[in-house]
Amino acid sequence: MNIALLGFGTIGTGVYELINLHKGRFADNLDEPIYITKILDRDPNKKVDPSDHHCEIVTDPDLIMNDPEIKIVISLLGGMEFEYKMIKTALEHDKNVVTASKAVLSEYFAELNAIADEHHVFLRYEAAVGGGIPIIGSLNEELKINHIDEIMGILNGTTNFILSNMTENNADFDETLKLAQKIGFAEADPTADIEGYDVSRKLAILSTLAYGGIIRDEDIKKRGLSDVEAVDVEMVKSIGYVIKYLGHSKLLNKNQVYTTVEPVLFPNESMMGHVDSEFNIISIKGDVIGELQFYGKGAGKDATANAVVGDVLYVINSLKEERNPHYKTLDKDLHKMGNSGFSGRYYLRVHVTNNDELAYVMSVMNADKGRGQIVVSGDDVFFTTSEIQADVFDSLVERLKERTPKLFYARIYE
Repeated sequence: MNIALLGFGTIGTGVYELINLHKGRFADNLDEPIYITKILDRDPNKKVDPSDHHCEIVTDPDLIMNDPEIKIVISLLGGMEFEYKMIKTALEHDKNVVTASKAVLSEYFAELNAIADEHHVFLRYEAAVGGGIPIIGSLNEELKINHIDEIMGILNGTTNFILSNMTENNADFDETLKLAQKIGFAEADPTADIEGYDVSRKLAILSTLAYGGIIRDEDIKKRGLSDVEAVDVEMVKSIGYVIKYLGHSKLLNKNQVYTTVEPVLFPNESMMGHVDSEFNIISIKGDVIGELQFYGKGAGKDATANAVVGDVLYVINSLKEERNPHYKTLDKDLHKMGNSGFSGRYYLRVHVTNNDELAYVMSVMNADKGRGQIVVSGDDVFFTTSEIQADVFDSLVERLKERTPKLFYARIYE
């Protein structure tokens, strides 16, 4: 059985090494050897390993799509529209597809599943969420017994590295982001990570599977991380908490879905509070099993390549045993309710430059009964509020930003 690889970047290289160069135990699990025979890359001068006589670089995707010997296409291109086109075309050419594209899946999940179902081929995407954490397979197994009604997780290695480094070294956000870019933990354009799109897309995939209806990135309420400062890390640490970037969804009343991606505070001694650097943690709650937590490397060449090759093995074994693909019906009518189903105490830091701004902040916080505990240090005013509903506090903050735009806030998980 021949395989094609679309994309020869960091993850693609890791997959190629596992399959064609026999890194790890991949070859030990096969009755006969398989190889990546074609790699799609825009650079015609890119080379495979000199010892590899099975594989060639191609720049024309038709050479892959029209090759009847290629039964599996691994799509690791990145981006959106071109990868969507390639995945769709491969499925329509009766080829099984393995991908790590959370962007494409979160936008075109229903369509691609329907095409795969129509053509009786597999569409596998374990690597799209959680890197090396086997969350997709585990979630599908639990759904055979449980009704899942809540998903919560630290799902982005870049932002978790930034927050961990800020906490350990009392560093500023901007300098930590530059460090993350320098060592390869952050992209040159980090928008998808620090503005929450990466987490939101992963949460959309997990929530769609868990709740049985389509949830897209656009349905998820999200708030970026770039307003956090070293002074916030220091203050939060002094009151026994740590800042994390969290994706959270829950299902209430059978069809109401509440979602949020935002910075939050966890107690120092909590499990979530101890997840650092590129590691991720994902929690799911079922009506029978209760809470399950999955922990591991959420990013990186080897962890993600491991998940991709695991899906390849699944497809190979299924074809050998003549198992047919099975796709869950995702037609439940879900009502997307934003973040109004979440509530809690809040940490808030507001930067004021004069007494008029201070008076305005105090009046807004007092009017909404959100003052709680107050600390004034230099030009910063710190609040720890009583319990407030999330959408109500968002509205309160928008009022504050009219006069004092330099602020940061995070809901507290007790």
